[in-house]
Formats: sequence, C-alpha cells, structure tokens
Amino acid sequence: MARGHDVDGQDSIVAVDRHVREMASGPDVQPHVVLAVTTGDSETTHHRGAAAGTLWSVSCPSGMGSRCPYMVAPTRRDSEGRLWCVRDLCCWVSMPGKDEPMGLMDRGTTAGLPEGAQVLGPRSTAWAASANSPLRKRAECGPGIGSCPPGKCCSEAGWCGNSKAHCGGSACQIDFSDSCDTFFPPPGPSTDNIPRPQIGNVAYGEILTDCLEPGLMALTFDDGPFSYTSQILDILDEYQVKATFFIAGNNKGKGRIDDDGTAWPGILARIHDSGHHIASHTWTHRDLNKVNSTIRRSEMGFNERAFRDLFGWIPTYMRPPYLECAADTGCQGLMDSLGYHIVSTNIDTKDYLYDAPELIQTARQRFVGSLAADSSQASYIVLAHDVHLQTVVNLTPFMIEEARSRGYRLVTVGECLGDPPENWYRAAPGRVTSTRATVSATDPDVYSAASSSSSSAPTGAPPPTPSLGGIVSPDQTCGGETGYTCLGSKHGDCCSWYGFCGSRKEYCGTGCDGRFGTCLPKSPWVSDTTNGLCGEAFQASCGNYGDKTCCSKYGYCGNTSSHCGAGCQAAFGKCH
Repeated sequence: MARGHDVDGQDSIVAVDRHVREMASGPDVQPHVVLAVTTGDSETTHHRGAAAGTLWSVSCPSGMGSRCPYMVAPTRRDSEGRLWCVRDLCCWVSMPGKDEPMGLMDRGTTAGLPEGAQVLGPRSTAWAASANSPLRKRAECGPGIGSCPPGKCCSEAGWCGNSKAHCGGSACQIDFSDSCDTFFPPPGPSTDNIPRPQIGNVAYGEILTDCLEPGLMALTFDDGPFSYTSQILDILDEYQVKATFFIAGNNKGKGRIDDDGTAWPGILARIHDSGHHIASHTWTHRDLNKVNSTIRRSEMGFNERAFRDLFGWIPTYMRPPYLECAADTGCQGLMDSLGYHIVSTNIDTKDYLYDAPELIQTARQRFVGSLAADSSQASYIVLAHDVHLQTVVNLTPFMIEEARSRGYRLVTVGECLGDPPENWYRAAPGRVTSTRATVSATDPDVYSAASSSSSSAPTGAPPPTPSLGGIVSPDQTCGGETGYTCLGSKHGDCCSWYGFCGSRKEYCGTGCDGRFGTCLPKSPWVSDTTNGLCGEAFQASCGNYGDKTCCSKYGYCGNTSSHCGAGCQAAFGKCH
C-alpha cells in the first residue's frame, strides 16, 4: 500500500496496532475506505464534508463487505504517544460530535490521534465480551525494544513472526529482523557487472515530472503486478492505450514476480507483449531516502535480477517508492551510476486514499482539476496504482476518456520523454526462467552494449521446433526454447512472435508463428501490421498504425526520430 499524505503534502498517518496487516494481507486483502478526520478549522472539504485533517487508511479482510462492522472500544496511548486498538482487526476513528466513523487507521508516524477520538473495531463475540479488557502487551520488537529472534521478522506494529505479513514488503522492520524479504534476492547471478552506458537524450539520475512536448499524457501505474492488473490490461486494450507500469518485485506479500508458481510472470509477459512500458519500482517498496546505501542498492539490484530472469533485460526507468529519492541521501547519485531515469509525477491522483465506490470521485476530481484547459500548453505524467480495484474499474476509464476529450495523446513514459523503445531496457545475460521466452540481444525492445546501427532486423520467427502436436502451453509461453503449442491453451490458440499464446490480433496477426498454433491468414502482399511489428521480415506496414506510421530499422512502428530517421524502412511506412 502506498503511503498517504494529507492535502498539504505533510505525512499524516497515525501509528497504531497493525495486526490487521499481520493477520490479513496479500492479494486476497481488499483495501477500503479512507476518510478525513477533523483536526482544525480548514475549509478544505473531503468526503461527507469533513474538514481537511489527518488521514488514515486500512486494509480489511476480504468478505467483510465495503466497511468493517464496528463498535466503540476503549483506547489508550503508549509512552510514545501512539493510540492502540483493543482488538487486532481494522479500526475506525470516531470524532466527538460526529454521527458516524470518520476514518480508518492502519499505519504511520508516532503522532497521536486528536484528543477525544475513539477507536472502533470489528464486531465479534469475543471482542464484545471483552471490550473493556486490558490491551495486549506492548510491542515485542522495534526501536527501544530490540530485535526478533533469528529467523523471525519484526512487523511494522512491532510483533515477531515469520509469516508473509511479518516479513513481506516494506512493513518488515529491517533494523530489527534478519529474515525480511528485503534481504533475499531472486535466484541467479548479480546484475552488478552489466554494462550501463547512458544513451539517448533523457537525463539519468534526475527527477522527471513532465513530457518533452505539450499535449502528451503518460498514464502510470505503481506497485503491481497484483490481483487487478489483468483487468486493467483488458481496459487498456479496449481503449487501445499504452501505459507504463512501475513494477515492485516482492511487495504486499504477493511473492516474487519471477516465481513460476504465481500468476505474475504471465501477467508481466502480457504487459510487455501488449506494448506497454515496464519500469522498476524497487524490490520491496522501501523508502530509498530512509535506508542505508546497501539496502538502497539491493532494492534496485534484486528487482533487476527478477527482470533478467523473466525477460533477459533490465529497465532503464524507475520510480522511487513514495516518490522519495533525494540527492543528499545518495539516491539520485546511485540511480545515475546504475543508468536509471527517475520518473516522478505532476498529477498524483492519490487513488490509494479513495478506493471505495463512494470515494473514488475525489481521485477523479484531483485528476480533472490538475489538467490545463488547453492541451497544447501542458503535458502530464499521471500517478495511479493498479493494486486498487476502484482505480482499475472506475478511475482509469474516466482518465482515458477525459484526457482524449481534452485533446491529449496518451503515451508511455518513454514516448512522453522522446525516448525510443530500444532505450527503455538494457540486455542482461544470465538466467531466464521458463515463464518467458528468451530475448535476444537484437530484440528491438532491448538495448545491448554490443548492438550498433548495423544490427539486423528481427527474423520474425523463433528457432524451428515444430510442435503442433506437442505439449499444450501450461504458462502462456510457446515455441522457442519451450516447444509448447498454443492449440488448446486457455490463453488462446495463436503463438505470437514474442513466444506467448493469445487470441487477439496482436498474437494472431503480424509475426504469428503457425508452427505452434493458429494464425490469421497471411496476405501475399504487404499488409497492415496488427501489433506494431513491421518491415521486410514481417511484410507488414505501419502506414495505418495510428500515429505510429514510421517503420524503424529494427522493425517497430513509431513516430520518433529513431523510427522515422536514419534506417527507416520507407517501403513499410513513412520516413522523414
């Protein structure tokens, strides 16, 4: 879950007992309502007219409905000023004079709640019978207390354990634990020795907040992949929009993104094959300004290993968790040395605060209220999260339709910054899992230090391993090293040029490999590309591929100088 900020940008989350995250976390946990609690006389209003003040957020176990059942409970502050709940599920905040709970608590600083606030917790027989019982013992670990025993993790609430909720993501207290997920990399060798030349015109190690040209808008989604990522991909397909996904490798208790036993490798493959831009959001979503240099480096390096294991490349773009990457902490210098462009935002929807049907309108209003009336005068990089249901089903379609109605062109971050796709990734030799077809150094989506202007175009076909009668793909991969066929696959009967099964024209059209599945009929003449692949190798043209009408020397449709300039294939599209 992303950290919240109040309307003035100040950290405003209150530290409370976080057993809700220890008992119920991961993909099956649904985030719920966040409301404002009155703490002053501000005239800025939020949901139900509450004045701007301290904000709380919470994750409630799935199946509890849109709100947690509640009843008033006694509370008390500890010596550090923190307010504690009697029980260990979600807690509501109720202010004096209010008829209903005005907020939810989940995590934060050591600041206390406003005087007079009461905490409301889940209605349960056990709790109702002991509403006035003493609080649980104080935390077992953390600042001023000490570390957990070997093999256990200190949760954010200060409890020792070894569950995913204790050890996963950024909630595990690394200074008081030896088993946080933060410490454990994916399999395979380090990526430290990968060549990292700084190519292109986009600044490295500097924070980027808007596009190169006015009229452009890049929709970006952080923290995934997650339960709703496939759904947002369906929506983007429907609207024919390409977006940028900032991927966290092992956050929210979801497990490693390169783990074959999860859905994440297949979802990430779909993101890439659909033409979206993949970038790094660190390994376990740590605040890079608050960790030491070793952890800061491993947060980037471990995520690189996962990308390498899946794709054979690592990204050149990243977004720091919580948007925190200062020069004086060494963060920006590290990103520069690792060859990363640091992407921030100039429209933060703060969707994580409004993930409920009755609240998401606030995020929509934040988006609309940030847009310039004249699209020719502004450009935007928009921050949202694909880990929140209302962002996926409500906010994203709204943003797409609103942006287009105002004349903005929706692009990836790479396009927004005028960077050709071959600069978005750099080749990373090493282990590649069976969840992803091997990517060659001449893949036009991958920059290799060994590649040059004389690099050949894609061949358009994987190694010849006919297997129409072979094993049906168990994981969406096909052809190539796997030899899997797509015939009968639940993902679709067509094997794309990238080596993935599907049923849409992106899979079944240009570059489709008929040896490992079915394909659309091939024309004896040059045909319109169905997925952005083009040129002699594919006998496909970019002429009718939206505004990406130039076929680059690498065989990809686009509209940048790299596509339309030197090496542009004039027989298969326009050239400058």
